[in-house]
Amino acid sequence: MKSIFRASVYLLILPFVFTSCSTASLQMQILKPATINVPAEIKQVGIINRSLPEKGQGAMNVLEGLVTGESIGADREGSQECMRGLAAGLNANPRFTAVLIEGVEFRGTGTRQWPEFLDWKQVEELCERFRVDAIVALETFDSDVELRKSSADVERTIDKKKVIVKEYYADLRMIVRSGWTIYKPQGRQIIDRNSFNDEMRWSESGDTPDEVLGKLPSKRRSINESGYYSGRQYGVRISPTWVNENRSYFRKANDDFKIASKYVKQDRWNDAIAIWKKYTLNPDPKVAGRAAYNMALASEVEGNLSLALEWANRAWQQHGLKKARHYTDLLNMRIREQERLDQQMAE
Repeated sequence: MKSIFRASVYLLILPFVFTSCSTASLQMQILKPATINVPAEIKQVGIINRSLPEKGQGAMNVLEGLVTGESIGADREGSQECMRGLAAGLNANPRFTAVLIEGVEFRGTGTRQWPEFLDWKQVEELCERFRVDAIVALETFDSDVELRKSSADVERTIDKKKVIVKEYYADLRMIVRSGWTIYKPQGRQIIDRNSFNDEMRWSESGDTPDEVLGKLPSKRRSINESGYYSGRQYGVRISPTWVNENRSYFRKANDDFKIASKYVKQDRWNDAIAIWKKYTLNPDPKVAGRAAYNMALASEVEGNLSLALEWANRAWQQHGLKKARHYTDLLNMRIREQERLDQQMAE
């Protein structure tokens, strides 16, 4: 795996996937900026669960579980998975170190209603005790499950004969509603307080209704998986996150392009660049356009986004390569994102 950290551009080049047409593709891991800017001085965060009801209020949750068919205590487990999802997401990326704070009682409303803000003295004590710069509190957690069943007549071949049989379908939809607050003790600031709806779905088919239902996850498992996913999604909101993106380049224009393509596969980018750059001045606009496009990709791989944009514009504006037009839009977006990322990753 090749790692690029030039000009503050965070980029990992993953194994290549070659296609059978005139282009080849490769996969990049790119560090994308968070949705919001969290102050740079916050580097370690403690995560707490404050979504559970006060003592004496849990009976209402049990009643709700009996009425809706949800497993008793499922939301409790789901909220724990939500915290774990956030911790895993933050620790998998370079911005924060996250600590799960467990074994300490925090109580909220146990509903979708926000609790009162934590007492600042309590926030300060937690940060000092667990050596973190801020507290991220899961303050509301709720889940809704929906199961839809259907069937249809389908044609199948059985014993070399076409017959009509009934096929059964089931669609399980889980919605998790989570509310988060970030407490920064220094200056006693609320950095973020928002609630989010996240959805996961499972669809199965089979020859009998029981077979289909047997393939679906249990409600408890679906709540836990959805809770974990919801936590990961909040991590994307507050932390720069690695994401996979695909790029393509031209491996066919003449025999030298085929050689350059082999160099790329061997991670010999400088050798490939030497070939492509020579052909950017070719009198054939098709060859020159493809060479300029490949130079744009090489520049992005090297972390030079402004140069990549220059090459992509050249491929489109001077040589009329339509594929380059989309690439220029993508590079302009990356340059804007890089400015935000530089702010978020600043020491």
